[in-house]
Amino acid sequence: MSTAPQHLWARARAELAAEAPATVDAPRVGIQQRRRRGFETGDARAAVRLVRDDGLLRWVYEPPAQRRVSEAGRRSWRAFGAETRETVERIPVRELGLNQVTAGLQSLDRRLNPALKAGAPPTEGLRRWDGQGWAPLQAGWLAGLKGRVLVLVHGTFSKSDMYATEFKASADGETLFDRLTRAGGHYAAVLAFDHPTLSVAPWLNALALRDALTDCPAELDFVGHSRGGLVISWLLRLAPALRARQALFVGSPLAGTSLAAPDKIRQALDTLASVADAVGEAAQRAGRLMPGLEPLTLGVAGLACVLGKVLQLGANTPLADATVALVPGLLAQGRVGNNLELDQLWPLQGAASGVDVRAIGGSFMPSEVNAPLWKLWKRMTNLKGQAMYYGADLIFDQPNDLVVDSQSMNQLGKTVLVAPQWEDLGVSAETHHTNYFQDQRVLNWLDRRLR
Repeated sequence: MSTAPQHLWARARAELAAEAPATVDAPRVGIQQRRRRGFETGDARAAVRLVRDDGLLRWVYEPPAQRRVSEAGRRSWRAFGAETRETVERIPVRELGLNQVTAGLQSLDRRLNPALKAGAPPTEGLRRWDGQGWAPLQAGWLAGLKGRVLVLVHGTFSKSDMYATEFKASADGETLFDRLTRAGGHYAAVLAFDHPTLSVAPWLNALALRDALTDCPAELDFVGHSRGGLVISWLLRLAPALRARQALFVGSPLAGTSLAAPDKIRQALDTLASVADAVGEAAQRAGRLMPGLEPLTLGVAGLACVLGKVLQLGANTPLADATVALVPGLLAQGRVGNNLELDQLWPLQGAASGVDVRAIGGSFMPSEVNAPLWKLWKRMTNLKGQAMYYGADLIFDQPNDLVVDSQSMNQLGKTVLVAPQWEDLGVSAETHHTNYFQDQRVLNWLDRRLR
């Protein structure tokens, strides 16, 4: 049974609030006056508050109590009217200046993925499946491999554990994972690469993976979910000497995602929170396992905490495009016409590399009987017949899987993959970005390719 969304947000608060300073001097203001002015009487620290607004979730930055005494502070807080809306969760945060955001992102990356130890070289992110879990590599171990090796690369907010967890969420997925990892099978080893997804761009992850694989003489097959597909793509671009055999992308933003567009960062944080909440509620009602929800809630909550002050979440103030540049891992995925990183990636990448590149993905359209997801989908996607929602919470102007634009999944620069390199899942009311590996068609596709 899926965990209820409210429990997910509570766990995110328990994880993230620990980093906020425990004591902050509160102003000497009477309790009645504090209540009138919108103070949180039990905690004077800065916070981000997740509120429910017209059925959707919004993040609101809440300054420290002593600042909210000022008229400007009250205007900023009351402009959104958050004190009149249902609070889903309140997370105390440490306020960060512009020069502290990178450190905050690095800390969040390590919290999302405990395998990323502070100070450890990024090449240590490569691990092997030992039958029980992902184990560190011993010195010289890669150099002794022969035959074929499978390398799995995770996406944003995620970690290598997700592959075993997602595959084992269904009987057929567990059977496939057991076949891929069993001794004496098609693969001499199955590796996974843990990497930070927010504090650095995918091409830097790719450099670390290239260095980690330098001594491996085996032929390499790659599978990347979501942002992991960009890491693999950059690897193929930067390391032509590797013996890469094929690269399989699952729901990957190969041409970027509208959620990471520079002018939509605040809206994206609200949208991702709403997605996690609505998907969690739907999964709970259906009794389905959704192991990808907890990292999503922790990731979006953590990002809201790090960027709350900088973005002035919930305030009615303009937002400069440059703000998203504070998060290199998102900037690199922006679906905009002038994404200079993606422009550098694809012109020299393609069939000339000799790598068999294939992708799979689809678009999500919930059933009208699933009220929370239906309302969210209509408000974030501008499609024909939805004029009443236009501009309200619009993120996507085309079909999408709730996180990635569908047309981005098979677009390699100016080259568009077609069948059989592209496997289009079509429109689904069940499959979306966080549960691709529970779709039987995805499992069958991987099974056919990884033989």
